[in-house]
Amino acid sequence: MTGTALDYLPVLLGWAVLVPLISFVLVVLFGPRMGRHGRLAGYVATGAIMTSAVLAFVSLFIWLAVEGTGADLLHHGGSSGKHAAAGHQQDHATQQHGEEHAAGEHAAGEHAAGRHKPRVLFGTWYVLSPPGVPEIGISYYIDCLTVVMFAMVTLIATLIHIYSTGYMAEELDDEVVDHEAHTADGRHVHRRGRYHRFFQYLSLFCFSMLGLVLSGNVAMTFVFWELVGVCSFFLIGFYIERRSANLAANKAFIVNRVGDFGMIIGLMALWGSLGTFNYGDTVDAQGHVQARGLFSLIRPAEHGHRIHVPDGAVKAAAAEQVAAVVADHLKSEGPTEQALANAKSETQARVDQWRKEEPGRGAYWLLVIAGLGIFCGCVGKSAQFPLHVWLPDAMEGPTPVSALVHSATMVAAGVYLV
Repeated sequence: MTGTALDYLPVLLGWAVLVPLISFVLVVLFGPRMGRHGRLAGYVATGAIMTSAVLAFVSLFIWLAVEGTGADLLHHGGSSGKHAAAGHQQDHATQQHGEEHAAGEHAAGEHAAGRHKPRVLFGTWYVLSPPGVPEIGISYYIDCLTVVMFAMVTLIATLIHIYSTGYMAEELDDEVVDHEAHTADGRHVHRRGRYHRFFQYLSLFCFSMLGLVLSGNVAMTFVFWELVGVCSFFLIGFYIERRSANLAANKAFIVNRVGDFGMIIGLMALWGSLGTFNYGDTVDAQGHVQARGLFSLIRPAEHGHRIHVPDGAVKAAAAEQVAAVVADHLKSEGPTEQALANAKSETQARVDQWRKEEPGRGAYWLLVIAGLGIFCGCVGKSAQFPLHVWLPDAMEGPTPVSALVHSATMVAAGVYLV
């Protein structure tokens, strides 16, 4: 019964992400024709985020019910058949101790630590990368923080959508007079209302924010991270005729790009050292770990969840030594598959030695650079010093934008990623 209920979580939260996207597409295509001056666009967007809130709270109640039973999470299935539950992996590792020594150490380390088994659902809906390379796809990573964040974001967004239907009512007029924007001859700007466009931006923002929370790999997180920034640019500069709003939108966009540049450097360091973007472990239908995710690589259970420089990072830092080993084997044995296999075995045998020497220290600092780089992105989005300068000017957007984007969700996204 528990496993059946948990199977619905990726579906429920997946639809909670997609419903605002559907609202965005409908408003883009039919917004001006949704009632008089697009009035129904507000109801469509509000109904969409309200639906997401219902799905999010149902998921939260399911999660709390499972926590109350004390049962381990067990989840398999999906389009790719690659899902993980941390508690299940540890139990399975104990059962397979004779066959997989590393997995047995993983479970033994967890048992010795005496810690509560983390509850995680990880899986891939669609694989984007070609066969033979590390997996990059559309995936999800669901834990307690995910379901709580979903409930918080959707609840606040629903309330702000409802408030916005009244606050933005002046945008329903045929002619809106903006007393803070002036033409070249000094007169107030007269323009058509943009009621539907405001809710179009809100729906896209909600889709981006919820996708950020649900994302199961760093690449997917970065895509939604940028979408959130683009939506913030549109919403801050909603009153585009005002010079102050234009400057504020540009300032927010540019300052966030500074943080995102550091985040890109962090992504490159992660990919170069670890060879994966996935947060969780990829397992097959029988529960065998096929590939470890970032969390298991950096803080493996067999090392007491302490920071550990993974083998892949050491090999990346010891590229010259690895090349020398391969060259020696090819020279002595010839260009054969057996020579390459022997070189691979010797390289793996020397990893522990390299970890204690200069390559290991270099790999450790490469991981430090990765962490600091990703943290730069968090500093920009959450308006931390010294990339905080855009936030006061961002109040040039409509009041609902300040409430939703710059206090409750996007700024909180930086803290969430940390």
